[in-house]
Amino acid sequence: MKTALAWTAAVALAAASASALAVGPGPLGPIDNVPIAISNIVPMGIFQDVYTFSVGDPFVLSGTVSPINFSPYNILGLTVTLQDATFAVIGSDSSPDTGFAFSGLSSGNYSLNVLGFANGGDGGFYAGGFIATTGSGPVPVPEPGTLTLLGLGLAGLAATRRRKK
Repeated sequence: MKTALAWTAAVALAAASASALAVGPGPLGPIDNVPIAISNIVPMGIFQDVYTFSVGDPFVLSGTVSPINFSPYNILGLTVTLQDATFAVIGSDSSPDTGFAFSGLSSGNYSLNVLGFANGGDGGFYAGGFIATTGSGPVPVPEPGTLTLLGLGLAGLAATRRRKK
């Protein structure tokens, strides 16, 4: 089992070198045209993870966030919501695993909220990513499969650390 977890982690780290490293909830700073991979293991119950960021130019925010459901992790009702600096809801998507996009956005400060209900024995786990594409041209976006693979690797590392404790 440890070999499988180590292999998964190695593949995830290799995938990370081709895209942005995964981050947990919190402040991200300016993200103009920078792909952001996100993931987190959340405790049982209702959760809300907040990723705050700023964008200097008008932009479109797009991405995908998927629950990674395998024993002992499970998430129901995963939703993403975008809010501006005044906490006004710009938009919401209750199927972020099929992709989401919020367009016509002006420069400023925002927060992307990942919400859901974790009902697995050890809580829940999600992974995905997003990008704020500004008017400076096309930007490569990480493949959803790459982000999922990265997330699975992080889950493997977390499971290994929990067993050692």
